[in-house]
Amino acid sequence: MSDDGTLVVSPLLDSREVAAYLKVSESTLSRWRSAGTGPPFLRLGGIARYRLDAVDRWLGELEHDHASEG
Repeated sequence: MSDDGTLVVSPLLDSREVAAYLKVSESTLSRWRSAGTGPPFLRLGGIARYRLDAVDRWLGELEHDHASEG
């Protein structure tokens, strides 16, 4: 929710948009979906959709702190 109490919903993106956002091919994104290793997604009428904030959170979880690497 926002400060004024209105509900803020992250936009839904299709596979083409997410692949472009991540700079990978749609087939790579599809492979990640099948393997369960890609960003979280929803199935709406059999079509994969992604919430932008969920994709960004997933990216954040992949980040490495190079200072902590040996």
